[in-house]
Amino acid sequence: MLNTASEDSFSEKPTAAPNRPLTPTQRYRPTAPSRARRWLSILRQAMWLPKTLLTIHRIVREDFAPAALDENLWAFWGFHQEIAGNEPYDPHYRARTWQKAQLSAIGPRHVIRGLAVWEMAFMMNFAMESEEPIMDYTQQSGEGFRFLLPALGRFMGKNEEQARYSAEHRLPWCESAWCAEERRHSNAFARMIARLVNISPSRENPNQPMDVTADEHDAIFHIINRQTSEWNASSSYIVMAAHATGDLHILVRNIVRDEIKHLSILSCAYSYLFGPRFWKRLLDCIKLGVANYHQRRNRSGGDLLGSNPILSLEGVAAHLLTALYLTKWLKTVPLRALTTVFETPSRLPDLAAFTPSSERQAEIDETLRKGQQKRVGLARWSPGMREFALAERRFEGRRATDLRR
Repeated sequence: MLNTASEDSFSEKPTAAPNRPLTPTQRYRPTAPSRARRWLSILRQAMWLPKTLLTIHRIVREDFAPAALDENLWAFWGFHQEIAGNEPYDPHYRARTWQKAQLSAIGPRHVIRGLAVWEMAFMMNFAMESEEPIMDYTQQSGEGFRFLLPALGRFMGKNEEQARYSAEHRLPWCESAWCAEERRHSNAFARMIARLVNISPSRENPNQPMDVTADEHDAIFHIINRQTSEWNASSSYIVMAAHATGDLHILVRNIVRDEIKHLSILSCAYSYLFGPRFWKRLLDCIKLGVANYHQRRNRSGGDLLGSNPILSLEGVAAHLLTALYLTKWLKTVPLRALTTVFETPSRLPDLAAFTPSSERQAEIDETLRKGQQKRVGLARWSPGMREFALAERRFEGRRATDLRR
């Protein structure tokens, strides 16, 4: 088991001037050097491209290994099932274990293979701004998935009544495994940026998460949207890791593996809900990813995104490799495993929330019952795939009965 890096290690905002506070204008802002220096940097990066692509492939092969992805899925099950008293039996189920990295040892020398330090800092600043509004994201998912897939909603956040109760009673807003893992990313990126460029980044986040309801149309769009976000994050951070060494590489890989865990769980949830529509899932994610690309206008220095052709090529390679390895793994996960993971009743205590009226509670219970009936009956699968899967399930049931006799 790897040593856990304390979440508190990344809870402070870094400072570049120890004797006086920085003004907003003194905060780090992504800026590019002169055109000549940029093209010289791109040329150096191009010379390293073959080795960088090999490194990207090695990282993907390691972190998308079937054993690693299987562990991610069963960690989701463990979050709901493995408890001792009111706490998870294994802390790994509450938040994925991080390998320790020494932040003070990180410096510009740890950016390698021709990538300019300013460009690594820019990429990390873009990622930091995307990671920042975790409270909004976790409430999106808690409410959005409450009827579509309740186990996923609990793993990722709180529903509307639970979030409002927590806010009014000053209770912790983050009690999910997804939130506990994601909330450490933004601070980690901020501190890495400070180590690389010797100045703190601005934490003014321009990202405005969308509103999500528990309506099925919104929920289905949200599960595709979250897959796309985790896929983009995994692939982008793998590129960062390929250009990092030492403690910088270790810290980025910690974040990468968190994102891969969430991507594998969300992808399995999609497969369980809609069947093994691997190409459809990939196409949906690509279309949404292209649409989200235009959000660069809302990011600090977003006009610089895509201006480095070598970096773009590395990003495309990482996206293709992650999609390939993830799809190969998804084809090995049987329906009975998905049913066990997502339908086994959770043993976690209910989160504190406002008590609905008896009429509203009856409506909630009926919606949950119909939702489970729809999932177990594979109602969202295509007719051909549904008939095949149900026949296989009946066969497995009869075989299990015969073996018990």
